[in-house]
Amino acid sequence: MQKKGFSAVELLVAVGLASLFTIFVFRLFTQSGSSQRKATSDLNMQSKVLTSQNRILKMIREGTDFIIPAIGEESPALIFCDNESNINALYQLEDKKLSEKTGKKLYKLMHYKVDVKSFNLGSPAFDPKKSKVLAENVSDITFLISNANTVNVTACFSTESREFQTMFEVALLNTGETQ
Repeated sequence: MQKKGFSAVELLVAVGLASLFTIFVFRLFTQSGSSQRKATSDLNMQSKVLTSQNRILKMIREGTDFIIPAIGEESPALIFCDNESNINALYQLEDKKLSEKTGKKLYKLMHYKVDVKSFNLGSPAFDPKKSKVLAENVSDITFLISNANTVNVTACFSTESREFQTMFEVALLNTGETQ
């Protein structure tokens, strides 16, 4: 008389193989999800970089004359006049919260606008409360004045795991002198 069914060893082998297959499939899906999250994060950061670049372009194009840096010099800040007799300053402000989160020293690129009469070039002080954010996740930015009307901007943006770099040239579109 033959027994019908499976032995305990056969059942253990079947359960073991099913478990290995389940683990393999689970890892495949979690790695796929991780790759998708990373790609989504990169696309979001690229979008932020492009938006920041466009804000910087728009801001500088409204200018009429560069003050700092001088032609041929490079600086982490840019100070220029606009046609409404304002001084505009683009400067970096450390983002301590984001720096702690990422483990990297990161900044916000700030825009400060003040009437030319209220600005002291010898001791420029910027009030963060009166400044607005143009860009975040900035690890480095430099402004190089290539001629009287053009600035080259090199910026590096950073997340916890990736670096994004952009380089662009901006020409002043407004003409005329400040009053």
